[in-house]
Amino acid sequence: MKIVIEQSLAINIFLNLLILKMVSRIMRRKTRLSFLSGIIGAILALIEPIWNIQPLLKICLMICTSFIMILISFKYISLKEFMLSLSLFMLATFLFGGACQVVNQTFGNFPLFIVAIIALVIFALVNIITKFVNHHRRMSKFTYNLTFIDGDKVIREEGYLDSGNVLYDTITKKPVVLITYDVFRKFYDNISLVSLVTKEFNSSSIKNGHYIKINSVGKGTSILIFTVDQLKVEGDERMYKNVSLGVSFSGFEKSFGKNVLLHCDFS
Repeated sequence: MKIVIEQSLAINIFLNLLILKMVSRIMRRKTRLSFLSGIIGAILALIEPIWNIQPLLKICLMICTSFIMILISFKYISLKEFMLSLSLFMLATFLFGGACQVVNQTFGNFPLFIVAIIALVIFALVNIITKFVNHHRRMSKFTYNLTFIDGDKVIREEGYLDSGNVLYDTITKKPVVLITYDVFRKFYDNISLVSLVTKEFNSSSIKNGHYIKINSVGKGTSILIFTVDQLKVEGDERMYKNVSLGVSFSGFEKSFGKNVLLHCDFS
């Protein structure tokens, strides 16, 4: 009996720590005294069955326990943050409990360590989803709808504002907006990829076309730079004239999911 109680206590502490870690990841807030909070929650969870209280009171006790654990584990600057953390904690508790209930109904009773495994699987899934959402949120924060205007050509693209793009045209001293070949082809569809890579094309057909050597942005020793008449950043209606564009083969579109990489000066 003593071993079972010790195992239950350990599993409950482990679950509480996982739930607190999950809330911390979602809220992007650091925890404090999480182990103490986990112990308090585990002890209350173990002694609760002894009281033989009604279901409604059990729910109230669970809310109070969550309230205490969240109050101990996080610092707050507003009531809204506290209530959000409390809601996430309770939601995660129901999620873990619901998953265990489903497994129990499907496969019957299982050892306590299976609970820990189920919790780890759920934690991993939530962690993957959280990372995806946070990445999408960061990307959307620095993503802009762009309109390039060059003569009678109007080209619309989505661009990412990259603080790491600090490339300047060594001739004009202007910041360089990096683009992929797919975007370049919309300006000059008569120049093939092979011709561009081998530099075997009529450079006079490209407005202010020239090559500059690069060290860190983009791969290779040099990239083609050319000029377009205007670049319009939608949303705040910013307009830039005579913008330098550089054709990059670095594969940045795979990392950022955009075919245009704005210079940091465009922030």
